[in-house]
Amino acid sequence: MSVFFDKVAQRLDKLDAADRRRQFRQLADEIGFFESVFDTLKEGVLVVSSAGDLLYANSAAESLTGCPCSKTRGKPIRKTIPGWDWDNLLLPAHDGWNRASAQELEVLYPEHRILELNAMPSKNGTVVLVRDVTDAHARAESEIESSRTDAVRDLAAGVAHEIGNPLNALSLNLQLLAREFRRDPDPERRARLQQDIATAQNEVKRLEGIIKGFLSALRPARLDLAPGSILDPLQATLDAMKAQFEDRRIQTSLNLPSALPPVLIDRAQMEQVFFNLVKNALEAMKDGGALAIAVAADDRDVRVFFRDNGNGMDAATLAHIFEPYRTTKEQGTGLGLMVCRRIVRAHGGEIDVESKPGAGTTFTVRIPRLEKRVRRLT
Repeated sequence: MSVFFDKVAQRLDKLDAADRRRQFRQLADEIGFFESVFDTLKEGVLVVSSAGDLLYANSAAESLTGCPCSKTRGKPIRKTIPGWDWDNLLLPAHDGWNRASAQELEVLYPEHRILELNAMPSKNGTVVLVRDVTDAHARAESEIESSRTDAVRDLAAGVAHEIGNPLNALSLNLQLLAREFRRDPDPERRARLQQDIATAQNEVKRLEGIIKGFLSALRPARLDLAPGSILDPLQATLDAMKAQFEDRRIQTSLNLPSALPPVLIDRAQMEQVFFNLVKNALEAMKDGGALAIAVAADDRDVRVFFRDNGNGMDAATLAHIFEPYRTTKEQGTGLGLMVCRRIVRAHGGEIDVESKPGAGTTFTVRIPRLEKRVRRLT
């Protein structure tokens, strides 16, 4: 098109009014054609002048940025799309060297997205290409999580093999020792030895429990899904933990709607999720506290909220909370929340968390409504 325009410009003084109208009409048609082509692209295209003014934006650019670019042509890009790192994006050519810059940024409006920006200098300014890479980031995180699970699986298999057999031998020999010491004629020594043996047996059982925890995290039971109410496993969990609430001086509140849509759940495994979340909340409130539990539903999901007023977590801890072996507990294995998320995702749902140091933590479990069920494949 530039060649055509140059030829028209060279002959402009030789054309009569009719020819000029015909040539400019043809030029306008070509410009309209190219604009319609750019508007079909999924990638956003922004053209910024060397002075920093917006010259052009296609439809995808408006959608991705949430800014009315078509109404702000000719105005400074920094005001049209504030918050972007325009100092690094608008890099003009210098000393004959062409410069290009690329960056990723997270935007929250008009919806949460991760955008990839590629800026390339042009003859009279800069062309910025905008791509939505949110799904690519989600896939990458899913692959990382899968690799972590594989690593835990391999480690747990080795732990079960290397420790399981010695533990069985220890347990058997402790039973034989207990029988032998029952014949000891000295009552005081017999009682002392039996107590020591009982302590050792308890430690063996504790180690066996750790191994079972590893294996349960990596060999998930098949879901036994059935239509039901999310309140059934929730109420069963609260009933089972009532004594712990009283012992730890935890005040609980339960906010339930008048009606809830059914969901497709494995009641036993969902009880395991709720038990772990409530147990974590209790351990975060060492000197008493309050646990608020609420249930709500929207057009897509049924949601269960667990909000405690414990110590809360900083951003660094929160970023790794679902990773294996990440725990702040002295006796924890760091697998509980990983198992919880795996179970919830197997139901087609998701588990979210938000926390603030000194203000507490809120876990949210989202399970799709029965008629809106979408199964997550990761």
